Amino acid sequence: MNALIESLEEVLPVVLWRHRWPEYREKYGLPFARGTMQNRDSEGRGPKAGKVGKRIYYRREDFLEWLSRQE
Repeated sequence: MNALIESLEEVLPVVLWRHRWPEYREKYGLPFARGTMQNRDSEGRGPKAGKVGKRIYYRREDFLEWLSRQE
């Protein structure tokens, strides 16, 4: 997982919008589906998230920190 995180640090956008998750997953090989992220957010187990209107986003740093703690 560490190799994935290191490679993602260089290519992920600064802000990851959850509604665009399928695109990110395909382009960058992210390990979780959008539905999984939605479920983890609703359970309080997702990365730190922000909201603009109805859109949820994750900052790259927060997402990568969270991802590093996942098994």
